[in-house]
Amino acid sequence: MAYKAHQAPIAQLPVELLSYIFVLSAHTPDPRASEEDTQQEGSDDISPCLTSSATTPDVLASVNKHWRGVALNTPQLWTRICITIGDVMYHKEGSMFSVVSRYLSRSGRCPLDIFVDARDPEWDFSETDSIGAVVSPYIDLYDYTHPFKAEHMHHVLNILMPHVHRFRSLAILTDRWAPMQTALDCLSMEIPALPLLETLILMRCNEFASYHSEFSPADRKDPTHLPFSALLPRSDGAQADVAPVLPRLKKLVLSGVHTQWSRLPQLLPAQDAPMDTLELSYHCSEVRPSERECRALLERCTRLQELKIRVSGPKSPQSPQSCSSAHGERPLSFPHLERIVMGYDDPYTSATVLDMFDAPNVRHLTLEDSSSPAREDRLDAEPLLRACAVSSARCGESSFPRVEALSLQRVDASAEAFGMLFRALPALRSVSVSQMFLLGSSALRPNVRITFEPSVLPPSDLVHVDTIDADGELVASKLALPREGLQGVGVKPAPVLVESVPRMLW
Repeated sequence: MAYKAHQAPIAQLPVELLSYIFVLSAHTPDPRASEEDTQQEGSDDISPCLTSSATTPDVLASVNKHWRGVALNTPQLWTRICITIGDVMYHKEGSMFSVVSRYLSRSGRCPLDIFVDARDPEWDFSETDSIGAVVSPYIDLYDYTHPFKAEHMHHVLNILMPHVHRFRSLAILTDRWAPMQTALDCLSMEIPALPLLETLILMRCNEFASYHSEFSPADRKDPTHLPFSALLPRSDGAQADVAPVLPRLKKLVLSGVHTQWSRLPQLLPAQDAPMDTLELSYHCSEVRPSERECRALLERCTRLQELKIRVSGPKSPQSPQSCSSAHGERPLSFPHLERIVMGYDDPYTSATVLDMFDAPNVRHLTLEDSSSPAREDRLDAEPLLRACAVSSARCGESSFPRVEALSLQRVDASAEAFGMLFRALPALRSVSVSQMFLLGSSALRPNVRITFEPSVLPPSDLVHVDTIDADGELVASKLALPREGLQGVGVKPAPVLVESVPRMLW
């Protein structure tokens, strides 16, 4: 009797079904990773490449001959391309970034998700390498060389750019400005159209650079390059008849990266194919958009669903160091905007941005003091709280009458200012408080749920208080909060989860 080898059930599946299983296994987020990401605002917000392992396609293709054949004939399996410093540090034989070339060839004509992470966890926040530099004869010699240099960025983008017409998402994260400048140079060259690009994220992950008034490095402050500027009309007079450069763009994030703000709206899709997410963050005063440029940008995005501005935005006339601007313009209508995040280093600036538009359907509002941790003087947020409470567009009515969730982080203002804000939010259901005292809570309705994040209690002392005594003695003593801020309010401290958070992924 001839021996018949046992065949696993999966080997009997049709090729089409096995191919579909491969794609699901490679591109479906890991549930355990998703749970961790909920504590970090989700890495998938940066790139789809971060939701699953980058090596899964290669693993599937190496199991046996049959699986390899199926994998190589499934171009959708190879569409997520992740480049990190590991591609540079652990490069041995063959051409550098050979994995990138392999994935590009195997992905056929499918849309691509590109993630370039040029960050080094050991980076010392310097802009140049310090080889041979001796700070003091009493200090050990410290040499640091960043593994991902500008030439590496140029190399990998030279490989990627011939396929730019297939880009669906592009995220580039750097520590230093030089690699980002190189990326901007490459993206500004003569390239074909980008009909599929939906997400563009450019992040210089050094928020400390934004706390200085002057841009660093000083000789690179001029925004001489705009991504994809080669596709723009040569003269401003030709703008009206030119199709949008990025017709399908849904999400734009410029963090620590400045550009030609006056021309940026020309890149964005028309209002009948709207962009839904815009983030401007961590721009030092010297390279921020003017008030007119900021308004022109928002005017192109009136169907936004999410707006985030952290340590950015124009200087307002009320600020001590302000620029002149025109007032009296009608606020823009943002009927679809549901989420606003304002991380301010100047409350007047953030208030000026809010005064530019009318967004009555916002559901989630986040206010953060994002100023320098080294700041010693008090930053009074009352101008911002007033702008959130009273709408200049609707004759003094509530700015955000439908806000259900309010998040406050390090916000410093008087109890009267907080009370004014709370009374102007009739639909408020929950308040999240972090690194601050909760003042003015007497203006909150009794059914509003308050959460302190992170809890100031050690894990062994976590408590859930459904009802508290009239003077708030119990919770005030546990949380070290002012007693008057807790009267008649149910408080549920959130558990503390100590996790390592990647820089600038929050």
